[in-house]
Amino acid sequence: MSVLWQKQTHGVPKQTEQANRKVALLFLGGVLTVTLLAAAYLGLVAWNVRLARQVWTMENQLMTMERQNQALMTEVARLSSIPVLQERSVKLGYQPAKTVDFIHLEDTHAP
Repeated sequence: MSVLWQKQTHGVPKQTEQANRKVALLFLGGVLTVTLLAAAYLGLVAWNVRLARQVWTMENQLMTMERQNQALMTEVARLSSIPVLQERSVKLGYQPAKTVDFIHLEDTHAP
């Protein structure tokens, strides 16, 4: 077998075949790197979307609680008004004071 016959039957010479392998491995490494970076980016985006949804849900809950708090504060203010308290005290059997007596206390801590 001659060298010429081996080149014709096997196609590419050895040195060119090794160079092509290096290029193919380099290309494969690049593709793998890009794939890993894309997967990491997609994971990060998915995590960010999940966090944004949780923040949105929490903001909605906060708004609902603030509305409830305002309604409760309004109810407390209504129930704490003088006319309502006077009405409740009469229902409980209390009578308005006819006379008021004051007690004068001396200040014992004065210098």
